[in-house]
Amino acid sequence: MSRRSGQTGTVVKKGKMWYGRYREDVPGQDQRRNLCVPLGPIKTMTKAEAKRKLRSILEKDGINAADYLERVNQDVRTFAQEAKWWRENRLSLCKPSTQDKMNSHLDKYLLPRFGMLPVSVIDERLVQRFVAELSRTEYKTGKGTVKVLSPSTIPNIITVLKLIVGEKTWRDWNLRLPEIPYSEQRYFTMEETVRIISAAKGQYAAETLQWRTLFAALAGTGLRCGEVFGLHLADLDLNSGKIYVRRSIYQQREVSVKTKKGNRVVHIEAVLVEMLRQHLGGRTSGRVFQTRNGTPFSKDNVRRKLHSILEELGLKRGGLHAFRHGRVSFLKKKGVADKMIHDWIGHSTLRMADLYTHFEDADRQQVANDLGALKGVTSLVPPVIAPNAPKSGELAANNDAA
Repeated sequence: MSRRSGQTGTVVKKGKMWYGRYREDVPGQDQRRNLCVPLGPIKTMTKAEAKRKLRSILEKDGINAADYLERVNQDVRTFAQEAKWWRENRLSLCKPSTQDKMNSHLDKYLLPRFGMLPVSVIDERLVQRFVAELSRTEYKTGKGTVKVLSPSTIPNIITVLKLIVGEKTWRDWNLRLPEIPYSEQRYFTMEETVRIISAAKGQYAAETLQWRTLFAALAGTGLRCGEVFGLHLADLDLNSGKIYVRRSIYQQREVSVKTKKGNRVVHIEAVLVEMLRQHLGGRTSGRVFQTRNGTPFSKDNVRRKLHSILEELGLKRGGLHAFRHGRVSFLKKKGVADKMIHDWIGHSTLRMADLYTHFEDADRQQVANDLGALKGVTSLVPPVIAPNAPKSGELAANNDAA
């Protein structure tokens, strides 16, 4: 943008008022905008006085100063510039999984919409319109199908936007985001878990044993799938029945565990200890679970294996995280102390266990019956008569006839 020459503005008469016209630079844009401000009534102000007032307005705003344009633009940064800085200095310090998700939101949705805009013009109304468009726009997937974004995805996209523009910009926003419908997370009951483990098969005996031990480890520890894939033989103490969780696997790479509480010791039962012993055989090093080439398992491959087993068994589809939800639910049902569950599962907070706890209808009904809160009023409840049972009078007549 080239340096602007000075301006005196123009005084015009509109009705019974003097108005001053002048041009003002817009941050981040080459073209200036035209402004028109009221100066005073014609009845009490001469045109010369109106010109002097307009000149004072221009001087007050510093519009004719030599450094005006520099001052206008020194704090003007586009969203793309802020995003670049944020990627290099903040996002780069996050875990790889977080980087991948946020980079995807940034490249696919945010930069095409806000990239060339100055951050200063991104306000609540602009973002609210963006939210509305996201909620009704159809997007093509890699498989060629078209779908609308999930209501849970849109808040994640807006979170990335907020992280880039900063709290000073968005702290007073009152955005209306799509309502996320409630649906209970899929979890595997212990009965389903036993069926899944028993149905797991490979091309040969050792492979079958590895699949069954892998699913048993997911169900019997509550570890995240990446944590199970990242286990080395050095992380096992089978004599004491302990597993030391020290790392995770993300896209075939070893990374740190998800949270600080993720570094933990998990105690396992004797059945899983014996399964691990049989699976490992005489091996003394390497990964606990690995491909034929010695590489870690892929989440996608294991998930496909699980889905094929569920389809074969006629069970509702669920992901690998359903083992983790099932483990927490089982521990809660058995009355295990919350602190112990927290230590084994590795959640960042104690309250997270509540989100992972599920109860079957049969469990709820059993608890309701066992409470027996109303057993003191059973005498007031009329006896239950079978549908085809004879009434009392009919019963007496039948006895007489006999």
